[in-house]
Amino acid sequence: MKTGWRRVEEGAGNRRRMMVRTGCAVLAALASIGTSVLGFPVSAQEWPTKPVRIIYNYPAGTGGDVLTRAVADALHKKLGQPFIVENRGGAAGTVGVEAAARMAPSDGYIFLSSPNAPMVLLPQLRKVAYNPKDFKPIAAVGEYVYGWAVLSSLGVKSVAELVALAKSKPGELTYSSPGVGSATNLRGEALNILAGMNILHVPYRGGPDALNDFLAGRVTVMLDNAHYPHVKSGKAVMLAVTSSSRHPDFPDVPTMEEAGYKIDLPTWLAFYAIPGTPDDVALKLGKAVTEVTKDPTIRRRMLDIGFFAMEKTPEELAEMNRREFKSYESWVKRANLKLD
Repeated sequence: MKTGWRRVEEGAGNRRRMMVRTGCAVLAALASIGTSVLGFPVSAQEWPTKPVRIIYNYPAGTGGDVLTRAVADALHKKLGQPFIVENRGGAAGTVGVEAAARMAPSDGYIFLSSPNAPMVLLPQLRKVAYNPKDFKPIAAVGEYVYGWAVLSSLGVKSVAELVALAKSKPGELTYSSPGVGSATNLRGEALNILAGMNILHVPYRGGPDALNDFLAGRVTVMLDNAHYPHVKSGKAVMLAVTSSSRHPDFPDVPTMEEAGYKIDLPTWLAFYAIPGTPDDVALKLGKAVTEVTKDPTIRRRMLDIGFFAMEKTPEELAEMNRREFKSYESWVKRANLKLD
């Protein structure tokens, strides 16, 4: 009797083991299917199988928006699915990042395109509804090359002349920015400190709005790249650029350091993975972005709208964010920049 019982028990055990092995095989097969009614995530090899959303955190028509859309079009051609850019502007870029944070966790079909300032500057100035460390930079797109520009009718042709004019008319000149607490706002205050002058800050929602008032003479100085076409046409004069090297289209325009004012506050545009994005999908998109930005046509477009191409690994970008957080922090304290 005992022997028979043992055989029955062993037979039941074999059946249980077979059922476990069969169940594992079924699960593995289902997981390999990718996105389905069961909700399994798509593998990076298959991704993307549907349109991808890119949240851009400034208004349409800004340099970063134009560049993001150019990259999105190139990604569509490369990866076979539409990359749809959604503008979520406001509060110097934090509105879009907060919107992206509310969309987490991502299934690999929502990403963020953003300058670095909402990650390294704004969280130092006010409480934000997101943790910058949750957004992983996956690919650099380009470094902003902003220019300090004035209308030609002002008669100013250098930073030195601008400083002299501002000191002769304290509180009368103005400069624009895409919002209180933006990197441009901080750069303007940094120049005020270094030059011992007082050019008043006028915030806007973005470059296009500021450009209209600049061209109409309602704001004196514009620190942006939206004015490039008007500099080329002669309506405006660019006094200096924010980058560490001169722009090849404006070889006679010095850098700010060459003009005598070193303001180390670089701004660059990158694609970020929002929380919950599968690592392999983020890696695939990052590589694709890096590849399409090597295209000569896109690089030429970058220069036209005020960007230098950048090639950085995700690890290098993360380290840049950490390093620049400290640089921005130093200037925030020095400028006593605060948000109510």
